[in-house]
Amino acid sequence: MLGFPVLAVILTLSVLPASAAAARETVYEGVVGTARVVVNVGVTEGELSGQYFYRTSRLDIDLSGKMVGTTLRLKSRTTGDQLALTRQGANLTGTLTTSKARRLAVSLHPAGVPVGLPDDLPPKLTAYERWHFAGLRFTPAQSETIGGKTIRWYREPLSGIRLFRLERGYPVPAMAAVNHALARSQWQNVAAWFACTDLGGKPGIEVTQADKPWLGVNHMSYVWISSWSCAGAAHPDFGSQGYSYDMRTGRALKLDELLHFGSGPIPAEDSDGWYKYRGKNFAPGVVALLKRYQPDEMAPPGTSDDECNYADPEVWQFPAWALSDKGLWLGAYFARAQRPCDAPDWAIIPWPALGFPSGKRP
Repeated sequence: MLGFPVLAVILTLSVLPASAAAARETVYEGVVGTARVVVNVGVTEGELSGQYFYRTSRLDIDLSGKMVGTTLRLKSRTTGDQLALTRQGANLTGTLTTSKARRLAVSLHPAGVPVGLPDDLPPKLTAYERWHFAGLRFTPAQSETIGGKTIRWYREPLSGIRLFRLERGYPVPAMAAVNHALARSQWQNVAAWFACTDLGGKPGIEVTQADKPWLGVNHMSYVWISSWSCAGAAHPDFGSQGYSYDMRTGRALKLDELLHFGSGPIPAEDSDGWYKYRGKNFAPGVVALLKRYQPDEMAPPGTSDDECNYADPEVWQFPAWALSDKGLWLGAYFARAQRPCDAPDWAIIPWPALGFPSGKRP
């Protein structure tokens, strides 16, 4: 893949001895030249699977193979690279053969914990996942003033992914809480970028970015959009997700707080009752509101199967959503064949319909 004469490797390896009841993860570090790699391999009844990445790019590359006696034989379908490793006491030795038939000697020994991890990482990371972030930092970029409030964009250099932080315009404790959430969300999107490699071993995420945020009097909102084609996925895909916060407290908002149908309490999220509520109450309620405020767009479609039927409650059960000057935007979600119908810009429920007096900014 990279054509290096030698390769320095950090290997996260789950190897199950024949007598063991469960796999045990071990991190190995070694030298096979100048390129450093982290590899995660799990074994189940002699079948191996996992992934690895070069420290220069951090992009995951798939691995699969078998235990042949005491030798681990692994291959990547995306790059064609092959690993053959055997134990030498606590160490591993062997070869990496590239798709161009170049053989590189591998010598590995147990490694310690990754150092130089950034703040605000997502919780419950595995050892392999933590190695993705070792030594990474966000780089501050340009500042921007929106409606008298100041934000600053931050960029992660390897992936190029950027997201803003709040600098001025809201209470300091609330901004601190939201900025923590923004940093964690940015690292999660960086992790998703590292984990998505196409069939040629290149980045599989084509677009992943945040829109400019909406900064209200007491609320903040933005939308993250992505499109991707990852090796092993059934097909290319795309999507959007909104994030909204109460800037008086720094608390993340939920859609059910803003849009509630029926007189009873909303069941706990992800419960059976909640899914029933979303199908029987929420989605038909959204359709009724949009027919009232967006009647032309909600008109019945023609006879073609390719036309978008926004009057179908099913597409509004679990919408993306965000706040804006005009009101609450909802992003419809269609089945695969009609995904171009997703998330139309016009699907906005005005603030007065949500209990905000006309002319008052939320």
